[in-house]
Amino acid sequence: MAEVRLPSYVQKHKLAGKVTGYFWVRPQWAKPPAMRHGQPCPVQSTPLGTDVATAITKANAINAAFKEWRDGSQSKLVPGSVMWLFDWYRGTEKYTELRHVTRTGYKLAMDMVVAIEMKVGRFGTRQAKLIDATASDALYKKAKEKHGERQGSYMMQVCRLVWNQASRHHKATGVKDNPFSGMGIKSSSGAGRGNRASTRTEYEAYKLAAAEMGKHSMAAAAAILFEGCQRVYDAFGFEDPDGYVRGVRWGGYRPGESIGLIQSKTGNVVDIPIVDRLDGEVVVLYPELEAVIGGLTRGADDDLIVRDERTGAAYTKDYMNKLHRRIRKKAGLPDDLKFTSFRHGGITELGDSGEVDVRAVSGHKTLNVTGIYNKASQEKALRIAARRREHITTLVGSLVAVEGEPDVE
Repeated sequence: MAEVRLPSYVQKHKLAGKVTGYFWVRPQWAKPPAMRHGQPCPVQSTPLGTDVATAITKANAINAAFKEWRDGSQSKLVPGSVMWLFDWYRGTEKYTELRHVTRTGYKLAMDMVVAIEMKVGRFGTRQAKLIDATASDALYKKAKEKHGERQGSYMMQVCRLVWNQASRHHKATGVKDNPFSGMGIKSSSGAGRGNRASTRTEYEAYKLAAAEMGKHSMAAAAAILFEGCQRVYDAFGFEDPDGYVRGVRWGGYRPGESIGLIQSKTGNVVDIPIVDRLDGEVVVLYPELEAVIGGLTRGADDDLIVRDERTGAAYTKDYMNKLHRRIRKKAGLPDDLKFTSFRHGGITELGDSGEVDVRAVSGHKTLNVTGIYNKASQEKALRIAARRREHITTLVGSLVAVEGEPDVE
């Protein structure tokens, strides 16, 4: 039987169990900071699965978006088409004021929507003002079939946002209604990337494995996410294309007092007390965080706390992700444990302790539960930490009672 011809940029590799896996691999020349027509490449290397037919379908959609980025779509834009509408939206302040990572996710979702094949042609060639509920439902179905439930939902959410703006400016766009509203779209956590909260047990196992591998900085990063509820970018100080300040630095850490966390997404400076004093007694609120940070060699005030042990510089995203997978494997933790899971786990633990408004620690700007903004304060941060400490003590105590007591003969 003749070998199936694979689309451009598709590679196949042998996986465990002698299974063949297919991967779309972005060429080196297209990797950031490469630009075409003022835009970074909207697609990245991605696994396509083990079914060759499905892999070819996914690769063709990715290649279509890749080609449009490479060649430029301006000359192909038909006024009033979905492609034209997306281009219009990307020129609005609503889009340009977004963070780089958010813009990239939106752009990828739009490219995927444009590339979906309908009964007649691609969706991107249709007139945006003629899209109705029937067409949007059909698009949603095809998006889920091609890209999965989570990514399909995210694509529809982006469409809903674009059509909302278009209907507000209908004289310019011709769009008066939003066919993507009221679809019952299932919530997603971002551009098709699922996430879950880690448990404290998983978090502790991860730190132990990282320490055994000599990667104490990765243990520190996990602690900053789980205990301090910080974002991955802020813990590692990754370079931000938009110029946001990132990274937890030694100058903000005062042992036995507090740790300063600057959250780039909101611009909020969060100075978290790590001890409390009650009637002259010192109560340590974040012993796990202090234990792991205290074990690192302190640098200059401007130095990042989390640094690559090999170079002393900030981690690159690629190496951090590779190292995370190695540590996760050594710890025997499941593949769905992402690094962002530690932050979700920490915020979940705060909620389990009885605190609803956790912004004094997490740095969120608004309280989504009630929509009421209460200014974060040192007093609130202390109360949150104290309640969480009580919750952890109870949790650990119950685990010891169940798992740690020796048998009595």
